[in-house]
Amino acid sequence: MVSNDIDRLRAFYTKVFDAEVGPTKPHGDKGGETMTMIRIGPHTELNVVTIEGSPEPDRQTPMWGRGRLDHFGLQAASAESFETIRQRLVEQGASDGNVNRLRRRAQCLLS
Repeated sequence: MVSNDIDRLRAFYTKVFDAEVGPTKPHGDKGGETMTMIRIGPHTELNVVTIEGSPEPDRQTPMWGRGRLDHFGLQAASAESFETIRQRLVEQGASDGNVNRLRRRAQCLLS
């Protein structure tokens, strides 16, 4: 994942998912690049890269437009955890809170 605002991602994933965010460290050969690891639960880790001067974080493709990263899913540990995360997403203005039921799973989409 490429971002131009690691502090914003750090705050969001910490507030919504109780994520553990590692330190931001230099990355790559060119300088001006960093990587931060965000651990969401025991089995999921996002590697977030910042690249000074890169226009990529500002280039957005609408959902389902099949851009660089269309979407990804995270599984909550329990129904209670799902509800807590759903409410936190609403509080952050990142979701309308609607829940879609797919077979035995529920999903809440980020906006």
